[in-house]
Amino acid sequence: MNKDEQIRQRQANFRQTNAYAMQNGVILGLWSIVCQACFVISLSQPIVSNIYILMLLGIPVVTWFLTWRFRRIVGLDVSFPFSRGFMHAFLTLLYAAVWAAIAAFVYMYFFDKGYVFDCFVNNISQPETMKALKESGLWQQITEAYDGQTPIDIINALRSFGAANWAAAIIYTYMLVSPIISIFIGLFTMRRVHYHAK
Repeated sequence: MNKDEQIRQRQANFRQTNAYAMQNGVILGLWSIVCQACFVISLSQPIVSNIYILMLLGIPVVTWFLTWRFRRIVGLDVSFPFSRGFMHAFLTLLYAAVWAAIAAFVYMYFFDKGYVFDCFVNNISQPETMKALKESGLWQQITEAYDGQTPIDIINALRSFGAANWAAAIIYTYMLVSPIISIFIGLFTMRRVHYHAK
């Protein structure tokens, strides 16, 4: 295979990888949206926090499964290099981030009406929570670090952060974490096929 053929093959592989990552990004995006919904529900129903944590930890696992399934689709008799597994996982996570950010924007802009922050303030204002924060010295540390603002003041200040900024924060977080997750998935899904001449 000459250099031009190798370039065309790489381009074809990338297009195929991107196409599947876009489809799998929808699946992972739905997983992320349900995860975010569990987080919101857990603010008033603590039992749901266990589901939220499991779903959050499950994001890399679901990404690995989707990449492993993609590897099976492209063929069992071809090599699947680290770079292809990495790129599929990375793009899948980025596409999922877009869906998660859209969902967060829609919820914060149209439906939340301050509910998330009200729950945070209510939880911190509980006597046992206040006592634990003050006894541990965390309350004082936060107050000193933020120029005399208490944790409740900080939460109230976050109300004006804006839905678009929260959506951007989700994308930013995914962009920071995605390369790390993708490296491990690329390593765990890579496969070399050796052809033996008969």
